[in-house]
Amino acid sequence: MSDANIFQGLNRVWDTGAPPMAWPTTAWKNYFFECPVAVTSHLQRFMMRQAQDQMQVFAELARDPNPTNAITRQSAFVQQAALAWNAEMMELAELVQSKLLSSAAPTAEADKAPLQRAA
Repeated sequence: MSDANIFQGLNRVWDTGAPPMAWPTTAWKNYFFECPVAVTSHLQRFMMRQAQDQMQVFAELARDPNPTNAITRQSAFVQQAALAWNAEMMELAELVQSKLLSSAAPTAEADKAPLQRAA
């Protein structure tokens, strides 16, 4: 819209606090780059921790001569890993939500009234 005096009322009516004009590119960047990269790196860190914990359990099982104890320890590790995976999925959901909604969040520039932006 024009910044002419006659259109100022229309500017105020149409300005609903929408994000600035770069919003589509910000959304595309968040949806197709930042969010997948953040999810991938978070998931890689989790999987590496789980693999390290599994190797630790295997090292402990190699020293244990009792096969019953080995099965019990491995079963406990699998149960703990399942609970950790559940918690990880919740963290990933929160991460995705924060990344995807950050592109739609109004900026300080968009919060100003139309006349204040021009100044």
